[in-house]
Amino acid sequence: MRTPLLTGARTAHVLIACALALQGAHALAAEEPVPAAPEPAASSPAEAPVEPPSQAAPNTTLSALQEQVETTLDSWQEFLDSLLLDALGPNPERRYHVFGQRRTVDLGKRWTLALDERPIGRLGYAGVGIPAAGQPARTWEILHRGNTNELRFYNQHDGSGRENGGSVVTRIAPGWEWHTEGLRLLDDTVGVVRTDAQTGLRVGPPELWFEGFVRHARLEDTEARENWSEPKPRANFAGVQAQWEALPGLNFSAQHQRAIRPDLQPGDERLAAARTEFGADYRPGSAWSGTRMYWREATQLGLLSSAGVEERTTYRRVIGAETPEGSPDGLVYAQIRHQSLVDDRDALLVVGWRHTAELAPQWRAQSLIESGIPIGGENAVKSNTFDVRLANDAYPHHAFLTEVQAVRTPIKNSAFASIDYTQRLTQNTLAIARASVTGIQPHDKPTDVPVNSGDLTLGWGWQEPDERLVSTFWRYTFIGRNALYDGVVEPGVADRRAHIAFGELTWQARRELNLRLRVSRRWDRDESLLEGTPRTTILTVVHAIQQVAERWKLGLHIARLTDSALPAQRGHGMELSVQLNHRIMLALGYNPKGIDDDELAGDDRLTKGVTLRLYIPVEATLAHWLKPPSPSPAEPTKP
Repeated sequence: MRTPLLTGARTAHVLIACALALQGAHALAAEEPVPAAPEPAASSPAEAPVEPPSQAAPNTTLSALQEQVETTLDSWQEFLDSLLLDALGPNPERRYHVFGQRRTVDLGKRWTLALDERPIGRLGYAGVGIPAAGQPARTWEILHRGNTNELRFYNQHDGSGRENGGSVVTRIAPGWEWHTEGLRLLDDTVGVVRTDAQTGLRVGPPELWFEGFVRHARLEDTEARENWSEPKPRANFAGVQAQWEALPGLNFSAQHQRAIRPDLQPGDERLAAARTEFGADYRPGSAWSGTRMYWREATQLGLLSSAGVEERTTYRRVIGAETPEGSPDGLVYAQIRHQSLVDDRDALLVVGWRHTAELAPQWRAQSLIESGIPIGGENAVKSNTFDVRLANDAYPHHAFLTEVQAVRTPIKNSAFASIDYTQRLTQNTLAIARASVTGIQPHDKPTDVPVNSGDLTLGWGWQEPDERLVSTFWRYTFIGRNALYDGVVEPGVADRRAHIAFGELTWQARRELNLRLRVSRRWDRDESLLEGTPRTTILTVVHAIQQVAERWKLGLHIARLTDSALPAQRGHGMELSVQLNHRIMLALGYNPKGIDDDELAGDDRLTKGVTLRLYIPVEATLAHWLKPPSPSPAEPTKP
């Protein structure tokens, strides 16, 4: 033994797709023109007020709108610059670091893009079960607030899991709204996938409303850890809910939902129990801005009718409070959870402190200390979490970010550490170095295997200095994984060694046309595949990207993947992208034929079907880092 590092259902998909499609179509068809008087400011920080259009001539209005959009987007230059500080790492998702502060980009016409990265913590995990160390919580949202419709699409990913979903609100008439929402949540710690979809009619003003709704919920136990008779329990519900704002900042809410003819295996009937819940939420504002106190009480609750993924971490009573502690993004919080779905005697106290310190010019430190303390029963899960990160932003010379996390629970101990460094070498060259390591030591089942994994990346980029028509980037990545028991062949856990070489060449053939060639080669040995036989895989992708309008581009690609042990794959597709600012892109694509190798594809989306991605082109990142210095004022001529 080695020494360890650490001591929905189809119905849901149909409901979501149909409801979102119908209401989305209605949104496009029924969107009213913006009234002359501006609307009240949005309650969410991501929703910026939009000035009403003037009543000038169409050409003048169009010019003013274009100028307003350009000015608004360009005003976020500093924000997007911070995203680029970590833009060329081995994990494409690291491109979207925002250093713990929610930032938004006004896209115009009441569309908003919001990005956030924050330290981990039990109250903000994507997974709702047991905490785990891993990359910090990354979230992106696309929001639209119109006169008739409000839309939200989001994705969140951290060490505990991944959640993505969307919602549509359509105003039918004054005081009448149709609400539809859906989500898919994967909790990696317990291996449970949750799929929810809900639609309902809401009546009344924001201060006092009532809603009748129908809902579908499905759970999937992917690792056979739960005490369920079948691995995919599901149920449909019908219910009512209401909310009343009794005083400014003080809201009372209640809801009841009951399963509609649930079809569950014997022993699983408890999962579809009714939900009867009421509670209060108070945000005092003014001098106490940012403070919140809340209480929720469920006299009846089942796992399917709740928002949880596991019975021992889902509670009928929750009481909590949080308040800013003075530093940017700082917070002190406490929460009591009582009466789990396993045992009414279970109780858990969660306390945490999140702090940010400006150590020196260009240096920032963030920390999080949190404890989950069992105070009753035998099933409350104890946890201790520690997270610290240190960042130095000395753009355009270099950028540095390091982070250490550790989480201890009776289910598993986990740790994560990373170092990211970007250095401008010369006027035309850039170097990057990235490294991370993760250790997991599970305790829940005797068959669980402790595993350590890590990666190391070294990269070099160059851009032609004169007209910047040609750029190239080369990257080497090493990936290693060690199962701490001998003879392990389980996928995702067994020993693995991989070396990946990546090269990209981009040429601006014409002002409106870019051609790009990407080649990746992987030498891989994985004990869970082909009995550990070494294999070589090569992926070649050719892109042609044509600008079709201001800020809009249409891209076509063809790809070929060869593997020494598997049949070759070919793929092709197209992608329509919009330039949100000078560099960041949002792209929607479709691949009639796809290639299944996300590791080599990187930030390309080559799988078959519809794709959506938010990315920064490598050539844009190089242009940003290798920007020529501003010319200094000419010295006065001496007489």
